[in-house]
Amino acid sequence: MHKLLFFLLVTSLFAAGQNPAATTPASTKQDKPLQALPYSPSFDVTSMDKSIDPCVDLYTYSCGGWMKNNPIPADQSSWSVYGKLYNDNQQFLWGILDDLAKQTTGRNANQQKIGDYFAACMNESAVEKLGITPLQPQLDAISALKTKQDLAPLLAKEQMENRTEGLLFNFGSNQDFANSNDVIAFADDGGLGLPDRDYYVKTDPKSAEQRKQYIEHVTNMFQLLGDSPVIAQTEAAKVMEIETELAKATLTLVDKRDPYKLFHKMDRAKLQALTPHFDWNVYLKTIGLPNVQVFNVTEPDFYKEVNNLIDTVSLDDWKTYLRWHVVHANAPYLSSKFVNENFNF
Repeated sequence: MHKLLFFLLVTSLFAAGQNPAATTPASTKQDKPLQALPYSPSFDVTSMDKSIDPCVDLYTYSCGGWMKNNPIPADQSSWSVYGKLYNDNQQFLWGILDDLAKQTTGRNANQQKIGDYFAACMNESAVEKLGITPLQPQLDAISALKTKQDLAPLLAKEQMENRTEGLLFNFGSNQDFANSNDVIAFADDGGLGLPDRDYYVKTDPKSAEQRKQYIEHVTNMFQLLGDSPVIAQTEAAKVMEIETELAKATLTLVDKRDPYKLFHKMDRAKLQALTPHFDWNVYLKTIGLPNVQVFNVTEPDFYKEVNNLIDTVSLDDWKTYLRWHVVHANAPYLSSKFVNENFNF
């Protein structure tokens, strides 16, 4: 019996934090960089609440002390030993980066790059002065598009060089579903600003309201890029129109759980035939994979719709779509007005 009770106690201690601490949220504390990780014993008797009868409430007996001593922070929806560990680790990494940023001598090449990069990111006054300047080369490249044939190299450069992942589609690599010894190219869906297709197609009031808020957010972002309110509204409506068509052609989350619906192996000729208005030879050459010949196209119907949209949507509207996704992907790293608009939505 004692052994069983001990086992249940240890199990409960390990599970502490699986559920949110049932306490009043604490006031937000000021995070700061740490020079060492706080010590957390694997078995901490102070996490117990010995005033509770374990035969009545074993969980509170084993975890009540931790919950009393660790109320939910005001900026968290829940709190646990795992959440605290993650937060402590982030602050410890912050300390490493902060030290490297402040250190002026004795750094090796990698430490110098890491420190200087972190210092640049944390230089908020410089970021505020720059505004959209860091995005200007990307915006200029979009503006310079002459024909829809130019989409392939621009998408490749954005996805590879500027990390605008998921721009129109996702492209990467994974194990061949039919032969785990091989890693092959994967052409996946993408192109959406909202989390998944359901946000675009569900008809309930909440979804309709979310789409309205999304359009307002996209409009605000275009205004921050310098567009007039009227033009920004028109642009946001066009972005929603393009993304909605892409969403309709995307598999549901339920369908994506079925690996058989996500495996459509084909060679480059078949991929090109699937999307004749998109030059895969140029795209693959630009991303540095000119010789790839085998692909898994996870959602062929999605790529048929991509091809259809490239054919029917005007070049100017594609520029609008691309401008939105470039600022959407980079908003967290720009000046505060972009950061705040992105966060608020």
